[in-house]
Amino acid sequence: MKILATLFTAILLMQSTVRAEEPWRFINLADWHGAEKYVYSNRLAGRPDSNVDSLRMLKENYGGELVMMPGDACRGHWDTKQHIKSFNPALTPAEAILQSGERCYAGMVNAFNEAGYSKLLMAVGDHEVGDNPWPPGTAVSKHQAEFRKAFANGFNVNPDGGQFKYDKPIGEAASRPLGTKYEETSYAYQHKNVLFVTVDVFHQEDPDKQIGRQGSVTGTVVGKHLAWLDHVLSEARKDDSIKHVFVQSHLPVLQPVRRVNSSGMLMDGEMESDFWKTLRKHNVDIYFAGEVHSNTVTKDPKSDLVQVVTRGRWLNNFATVDITDDKIDLTLYNQISRKVTDGKFEVYGKLVIDKSAEKTTFRDEGEFTFLDREAPMLHFDFEENFAMKDRIVLGFSLRQGGNPFKSEVNIGGITCDRSFRNQGAFGRNYDAQNGNIELAADGPRGKAGVFKPDSQMAVYGAGPYSYGNTVSYALWMKTTSEEDMMLINTGRAGLERGLMNLNLNDAKPELLMADDVRLIAKGQKLNDGKWHHIAVSMPRKDCKLSEVQFYVDGQPVESEVLGKDNPINVSMVNKVSVGGPGHENGRSPFAEFMHGKLGIKPFEGSLDEVSVWARALTATEVAELAK
Repeated sequence: MKILATLFTAILLMQSTVRAEEPWRFINLADWHGAEKYVYSNRLAGRPDSNVDSLRMLKENYGGELVMMPGDACRGHWDTKQHIKSFNPALTPAEAILQSGERCYAGMVNAFNEAGYSKLLMAVGDHEVGDNPWPPGTAVSKHQAEFRKAFANGFNVNPDGGQFKYDKPIGEAASRPLGTKYEETSYAYQHKNVLFVTVDVFHQEDPDKQIGRQGSVTGTVVGKHLAWLDHVLSEARKDDSIKHVFVQSHLPVLQPVRRVNSSGMLMDGEMESDFWKTLRKHNVDIYFAGEVHSNTVTKDPKSDLVQVVTRGRWLNNFATVDITDDKIDLTLYNQISRKVTDGKFEVYGKLVIDKSAEKTTFRDEGEFTFLDREAPMLHFDFEENFAMKDRIVLGFSLRQGGNPFKSEVNIGGITCDRSFRNQGAFGRNYDAQNGNIELAADGPRGKAGVFKPDSQMAVYGAGPYSYGNTVSYALWMKTTSEEDMMLINTGRAGLERGLMNLNLNDAKPELLMADDVRLIAKGQKLNDGKWHHIAVSMPRKDCKLSEVQFYVDGQPVESEVLGKDNPINVSMVNKVSVGGPGHENGRSPFAEFMHGKLGIKPFEGSLDEVSVWARALTATEVAELAK
């Protein structure tokens, strides 16, 4: 009897044990931007579809049982008069949105199907709801329901019968937030041993009401929508068959993130948002996002939750995600040939999350190295000046159909074929292209850069600025010039406010926020031909300009505000240039604004150890930097 009882118990245990899944893979592809052409499908008749060729290459070479796409497959400006005129002038904006969406998404889904991807888990991006901003009272604000309906019909509703594709409950939780405006655009779906939760984070209360920086729409998850998310994640953690939980939406939460040619919209509240706290509470493994057209991986400081922000861009970049019951293995690939269909990619980053032991461990490499938020994001030491073709920069050196090994660029009329390595946490894609800068051996820490009025040094990627988030500067400088000059510039063409420019004003350090708003250090004259260290530290997020602390030669100095003492608000699109106006600015209205209206000229002298942080600097840190 004991033998029978033991055998019976063993059978019960075998039946109750969840079978381990065989290793499998999916593809992560954010901001693909390849679907707009299907809106004009009548113009494509009889032509080969290059998207199918690219996606077929992806399937044949890299496999994947499904594709996860955290938003932005199209342009989506279907409410505009310009689009309606070219699409069908007889349509109302609502009709144009629905019909354009039908064509766009059907063409996209068909292309993925032809390539062998029958399952496409797509999140709503800002372009799927008309593209930001959403000024109150405008057509793009008033027709959010139509944008969502077009999206849901294209991706989440079966064309034969109108049944929602992802209707299977997760434990006791509904698979989607029924009774909310997101019930067809947010959903949970289990594939093998992974729960995928796709969240539409574009929240609107009233099309005529401003609720955030972007207008009537902001990035948040609240009310019944948040309660549904909480319930789904809670039920998932009760299910032994679910080994990993991934949540995707379009907008990054943790800051800073690398950005390339993006408005860089963020989730409200960032790490302190109820949305992020809910993911952390239920031990979500990875939060996937897009929007910024670049790659950043950040670990939550209070949990094992990881934010993975990636870049697609016509398959210039993509990530494979390999799954076993106790391991998540992400590999980032970067295109290195002129055409995607050539199939030539380099491994650009690696992240392995190993949950086989009691404590989860991580292995991070390359572009998927965890962002060190304490380190400077940008740091230039001027020790070496590389050939630009040897330092490929995403989004700049490689455009669709362009030359991946670009050897030079024109910046403000100056041919720049050299590149200063960014030693900061933002890495290689924030190298500074430069021209007419000599290296001298008399720097305070090795070599220094010698700048002339026609020198250029500019970073192509945007950030780390994001509205009121904390930014600090530090650098060494030496000059005898009596001119007002640029040290660190953030402005671009058409951008005369929302700056955070470090200048010399009558040889005194100045932080310029707008033409009529600036902070000037008192009692300093730094054009004596000697090396001086300047640092600028924001003490906290959203501080007033008067709260920013200047340091000269390691010591705090008093300052005064000229203009309104408002909280700091820096544009998301700002790029860093050193000593001059930078990319797209040399012959632009911004250069005329700086030179003509304000009388601020390019720097003439020597610079060394130029750094930009995304946090406050302490007095002790500044003293160390100034030694």
